[in-house]
Amino acid sequence: MASGFNFPSGGTPNANNTTGPLRPFFGATLDSPLQSYYQNTVQLEHELATQRDVSAQAATKELLNYGLIKYITLAIAAPFEAGHTLFQVQYLPNDTGLKKKEDDHIDTAEQERRDEEFRRAQEDAEDEEFFSSGSRPGGYYSSDPRNADHFPAPRSNVNKLDPSSSVFKDSKEVDQSGYLVRTDVYDDDMRPTFQLGPQEEGTWQVLKELVKLPTEGWFSLWKGQFTNWTYEILHLFAQPTLEATLNDTFNLYDDTIPLVHLDRVGPNIATIVASHVVVGVLLSPLELVRTRLVVQTRDPKQRKYTGMLNCISTIISEEGFTALWGGVNLAPTILYHTLTPLITNLIPLVIDRVFNISADDSPVLYSLAELGLDTLDLLIRLPVETVRKRLQIQIQAKIPGKRYETVVETRKRPYAGMIDCVRKIIQEEGGAPSRRRTRKRNDDDEDGEPKEPKKPWYGYWRVRRLYTGLGIHLTTNLALFAVSAVTKLQDDSDDW
Repeated sequence: MASGFNFPSGGTPNANNTTGPLRPFFGATLDSPLQSYYQNTVQLEHELATQRDVSAQAATKELLNYGLIKYITLAIAAPFEAGHTLFQVQYLPNDTGLKKKEDDHIDTAEQERRDEEFRRAQEDAEDEEFFSSGSRPGGYYSSDPRNADHFPAPRSNVNKLDPSSSVFKDSKEVDQSGYLVRTDVYDDDMRPTFQLGPQEEGTWQVLKELVKLPTEGWFSLWKGQFTNWTYEILHLFAQPTLEATLNDTFNLYDDTIPLVHLDRVGPNIATIVASHVVVGVLLSPLELVRTRLVVQTRDPKQRKYTGMLNCISTIISEEGFTALWGGVNLAPTILYHTLTPLITNLIPLVIDRVFNISADDSPVLYSLAELGLDTLDLLIRLPVETVRKRLQIQIQAKIPGKRYETVVETRKRPYAGMIDCVRKIIQEEGGAPSRRRTRKRNDDDEDGEPKEPKKPWYGYWRVRRLYTGLGIHLTTNLALFAVSAVTKLQDDSDDW
């Protein structure tokens, strides 16, 4: 019987082997199946390890390249996003809103001021009565020769304080610390130097005025850029991963297949919306931080947050850990991250299955239908986005900290929630603008009369402040429609 082991010829097997006299010697002509399997396995593992190293290096390189491209892309769009955000959170009350704003101050500071004035009036009245009684014959301030060496008799033309006079009651609003309070957002004299005046012409005006402001400058156009990039990168990896996991769990079709090619789209749309909502809520603190960094002033002496991490730690220490996810921001976050993927994925389905329009057969008509539905999407989502950003800048600190100073005027009295925010925006900022609007040097026409500021075509609607920035969004949609239509027409001509 042939053996798979080779022993040296002539002599005791493995006589010269120092490892052990009874251990077999495996020669070069070994043909053992077990040993061949072992050698092949080792070689395969080595090749796989090499491939993994190469794949890891390639993946890391691709990830770095994508992250850099994403950062540059977001940096290009950052100024427009910053201007749009400032335009959304800006508080521009009408006459009703101004009266409401003044009444809000009466609730606290005004009541304290009136109490202080009443107390001082009582003291002045008591002092006046004391001096009057002392000026009678024999009194301390009388013309009695016995008191001539002390004080002369009071003059008859001395002005006395009259608490009932209008001049006595005419005073400025002050807070609890005695500082003046500006109750009119159109008052240039009391506006802080780090804050912009009322911006009513659109996003472009906000950007121009922001660059001109000494405390802001060009770098203010990229506030919150790193926070926005971090949010986009994390959302890019987390959302598709969760969506694929949900599809595998419920045995659904691959998420890479377009929804228009599926017979039953309901389950796939449900996983898409669910993944966006879950990831959106988990990453919502980054959106909160980004909005607050954009809205706050860049003045080093006045700004509250120095960066993303400092903003998160300050919110936790002053407002509590739950303020990052809960409170008045939770409902608008869920609603926004539900509507965004739902409408975006339903648009192709509506065009294909309801309108029966094919992109291959009628490219221009398809683009036109897409433009109309994108506009409808804008009309639905823009008010939610506006309300959400206004609620994000509300600070209800449990432990008082540094004051949150904003680069535009914001509503000082907090909103109670989404519904209250919508109602107050319509009541206080809707309709015709205030007659107490700020006048600038160039705001007069040739006759010297104040000119009406430029306003968008929807400027006098009651809901106009819910649709701030609508014009620039519509312009973008029209530009995309024109480019898409021309491209598809050119493709059709090339096919012919």
